Amino acid sequence: MGDSEAEVLAWCVVANVAAHTTHGPDGVEVRRGLKHFAPGAKLWVLPPQWGDGGEKLFVVGHHRGRGTGRLARLVIDRYHLTNFRVRGIYSPAVYRELMRRWEPWGDHPLRLWETRDVAEETAQWWNRVSAGATDVDKPRKRVELLERLCFLARGDSWAWQFLVDRDLADALRDDREAAAVTPLVALVESMVADLGTDYPYDRFVRDPRWTDVIDAATKALEVLTA
Repeated sequence: MGDSEAEVLAWCVVANVAAHTTHGPDGVEVRRGLKHFAPGAKLWVLPPQWGDGGEKLFVVGHHRGRGTGRLARLVIDRYHLTNFRVRGIYSPAVYRELMRRWEPWGDHPLRLWETRDVAEETAQWWNRVSAGATDVDKPRKRVELLERLCFLARGDSWAWQFLVDRDLADALRDDREAAAVTPLVALVESMVADLGTDYPYDRFVRDPRWTDVIDAATKALEVLTA
């Protein structure tokens, strides 16, 4: 281990605030950067702290209105970020701000990334989602669709809900993508019609059609992120 690596306090995902961010129910309000962070600002990104798949994340960066050097830790939507990568934390101030206790959790500090490899894998996936969310009318909806496809591809039984009774046309780029998603939606809707929507969803996993759902979700995800 080299001297520079020995000085690393932890490994962390970092990202930049997108130049333009969308807000509101339909994403029609466009802003430069975010209220608290300037466009292009470098943010240190903590791993998901709760079970939303990383849709909202704790970040640390230099606050837009607090003057040079002032750090802030806030929760923001991940789709406002771009260019995810992994960097070592050398600054004690950044490390302290990342680890500062969060009042709703009492004395428990927030979690850092378990390993550098986990951070690298997550950054790669988030970049894949970001790249796959361009050139559509509803990029936020597109991100949600990509995330649900990922969950379905790994067999998470709850993720079918996003596909039922939803018009996904404005989250798709072209007929090729529609052709990849349509069979999956039809399969899920047929299962819902037979099995109902009541929780828990274990019965979906036990249904022999579930492996077809996983395969269809995997193929759709490949097409939408190609």
